[in-house]
Amino acid sequence: MQTIGRNQYDKEENGLGELMLFQELFERYFRSLVTYAYRYVNDWHVSEDIVQDVFMALWVNRNEIDFEEPVKPYLYRATYNRSINHLNSVLVQRRVDHTDNLDELIDYEILSYNQHDNLLLKEIEEEISSFVKTLPEQRKKVFLLSREENMKNKEIAFLLNISEKTVEKHITKALSDIRTHLTQTGLMSGLIYFLLNQN
Repeated sequence: MQTIGRNQYDKEENGLGELMLFQELFERYFRSLVTYAYRYVNDWHVSEDIVQDVFMALWVNRNEIDFEEPVKPYLYRATYNRSINHLNSVLVQRRVDHTDNLDELIDYEILSYNQHDNLLLKEIEEEISSFVKTLPEQRKKVFLLSREENMKNKEIAFLLNISEKTVEKHITKALSDIRTHLTQTGLMSGLIYFLLNQN
């Protein structure tokens, strides 16, 4: 697929050429971007609003964007950022009522992340699974025994010949590390949003 660039419209007057370029970009990417946004916000109307805002920003900032470079990565990155911003704004409004048990819910969700098939959760699952492999060996063993084998702390302690307190520390640290990683990758907002919208 060719890169859409301003040089395709050299024969047009500048304003008309930019408008044609914008229209072509809109028609080519709008639907796929709405679907992409929906993966995060789980609302078609909100997804459409987000993508419309992305294209509005694209138009407003058109003189600052190099259209000779592929525009698709810019559009997807902007859509992702606005989706996360939307999730954060929703969380700010709802967080007060959930402060007491939110941390416990997140920890529970991380420990049972393999039980869901939601698209957003799938992405989080894959990220967690990949990150768990990077944990220190003993911490990884404890966490996987707790998650995959559903073993109790006492059983893990006996199996690995360590104290229950050490098991608890490993699980707590693993959960903390995972949550930090999800925050850094921008996926924690999605996990919190998922939790706050469960019945």
